[in-house]
Amino acid sequence: GIDFLGEGNVCGASILRLVSRGSAIIAELLRLSDHIPPVFYLADKADQAKYSQILFDCSYTANQELYDSRLQADQELIDLDEEFRETHMDLLERYYMLFESIYR
Repeated sequence: GIDFLGEGNVCGASILRLVSRGSAIIAELLRLSDHIPPVFYLADKADQAKYSQILFDCSYTANQELYDSRLQADQELIDLDEEFRETHMDLLERYYMLFESIYR
């Protein structure tokens, strides 16, 4: 039989790297999914009132210029966006790194 883990087996090494990377991505997805701050859901009326102008769904990608110009036109929204970013930067960076690793 073929020894996929044998030294010099490029195919086996490639499969092993692919599976390892996939497992790491799934593990990070599960870790992050267990720690989504409630504010990201906008489930509570106070969060909706405060953050609905800076937290967007997937429609953002189709209307990015509209959302960005709306945000940049209001200093209160700029300040709120900055505050939100500072508060959640570590988590946002982890999500970004996760999505980037999926894309690669």
